[in-house]
Amino acid sequence: MRHIDSPMAAAELGHEILSVRQRPLVLISSASDSTYAFDPARVAHEIGDVADVVTIETGEVTYALERVLPEKAHVFGGAARSYPPDFGDAPDWWRSVLRFPERHDASELVDDALAQVTTMPEARELDRRTWVTATVELISGATGNVARLNSGTRVMVNADLLPPHIRLEDALVVGASIEGWLAGRDLSPEAVEPDFGDFTDGAITLARVMKVTDHRVNLSLHPLVPEFALRRRDVVAGADAGENAEVRLTDVVRVGETVRARVCRGATGLALSLIDADGPTVIVEPPPLVRGGAAWLREGDHAFAAETGEEEPAGEQVTPATAAVPQSAPPTHAVAGQLEGEVKGLRADVTELRGALARLARDLRVGTDLETLDRLRDETTQLSSELHRERGRREEGARMIARLTQELREARASRESPAPTSVRTSREDWPDAQDWIRHEVSSAWATRVTASEKSRYPVRDYRIGPTFANSLEVLDAAQFAKVMRAVVDVVTGRVVDIPGRELHRLRQGTGGDDPYVVRADGARCWRASIESNVPSARRLHYWELPGGVVELSRVVLHDDFRP
Repeated sequence: MRHIDSPMAAAELGHEILSVRQRPLVLISSASDSTYAFDPARVAHEIGDVADVVTIETGEVTYALERVLPEKAHVFGGAARSYPPDFGDAPDWWRSVLRFPERHDASELVDDALAQVTTMPEARELDRRTWVTATVELISGATGNVARLNSGTRVMVNADLLPPHIRLEDALVVGASIEGWLAGRDLSPEAVEPDFGDFTDGAITLARVMKVTDHRVNLSLHPLVPEFALRRRDVVAGADAGENAEVRLTDVVRVGETVRARVCRGATGLALSLIDADGPTVIVEPPPLVRGGAAWLREGDHAFAAETGEEEPAGEQVTPATAAVPQSAPPTHAVAGQLEGEVKGLRADVTELRGALARLARDLRVGTDLETLDRLRDETTQLSSELHRERGRREEGARMIARLTQELREARASRESPAPTSVRTSREDWPDAQDWIRHEVSSAWATRVTASEKSRYPVRDYRIGPTFANSLEVLDAAQFAKVMRAVVDVVTGRVVDIPGRELHRLRQGTGGDDPYVVRADGARCWRASIESNVPSARRLHYWELPGGVVELSRVVLHDDFRP
């Protein structure tokens, strides 16, 4: 059992967690008084022969660890978690469950580590991996993706290290390079965060249409960043002036289509528009999905009806946005001629593909054993893809359950609680704003947290910042009640388990690479949602001080990013 008590040792531990290991690593953080809610000696006694047990001091040491690990993957304030041996290959926080002392005990932490022991053979196999570059030769969906190494050896490209919502076929281009980890004859590329540094104001790039309604079009610049919602005026020319009201957005773009989009940078950050996006211009290449890969979108690529997995019949494309009205359909004989030409082209492509597959089979056919190996590898790749899809469905199911549970709690609280009083009336009853706010938080906690949960979610030590009371002045009774519910989620620690709160650290700018906001005393600023799907939805800003104490900062509107 080891103890981490310096920032340098914490940084080294973070790199160890993300490296290839042979055993699970259980990390137990201290409380603010340097005690441990999870008994390290007991945990080490029960699993010390199959897992590594490490303790760490909460404060500057855990901050140093957080800077190395991915978001939501660290520990502090008495919490603990077990990292599987292959955590660095897919460092998603949900693969390492965070255990809180108020809600869990040491036996659950031990069970987590024992469940991860089953990944040890895979971790040992990964020791023999090497990072290589190859050239893509064949793309055939979930199975049969083939690339050639510089040595001439052909390998199979799989999606084992990609998040479930990234499709491997989107990351590959025949003839383009691909990088990844090679184990045997399996090549596993890694996902890469997008860099929008070249996306200047007015630049033209490519985006994929993810959703279309009568009033909104959702575009994606990259699967790892949130989608951009475009209003009608961003899609149809003249909509601001009330023109072209008869134009339906579903006639302008279709789900799965790759379109040109114009980049707009403003005070609120990056935005997109389909107005004035056509014409002769240099297109800023979209970012790749994987390290060393090609751009994930290419002009002319379409996958219509992506939500159902079916392609629509070929026909005339409707160009996006700059045309204010849909183009008229061509004559029937013109469409028939166009379809006949496309069918001939598809037949030629199929013939060429069959020839390539036959040549590939001859190259790989060394004997019956190799053919069996290739077949088994294809089956393994297909099962791996199904596993990724299942993980995605499970994660979505967990989010839905959490959201419905939260809605049920809020409905129960609103049913049991009396109508909230106005902000100013409540404040007049108290000579001191601090006492008033603490009374309101206690009242909200009494109704929001059920009797059976009060022991699990007590109100922790918190502070009230100098500007917090003033930020409540403009709220009406309903808005004030929403704020108090959000504050209760924060001061009880429940906020990390509620997806609807959209909890994340505040950055110094609107870019994804901008540094986080950190105060001189080491406090970190967090941002949580108070309202959703309403105009000027409000957000709660608060500071997390070294040791885990919360300081309420301000209630702000959606576009206000000041701490």
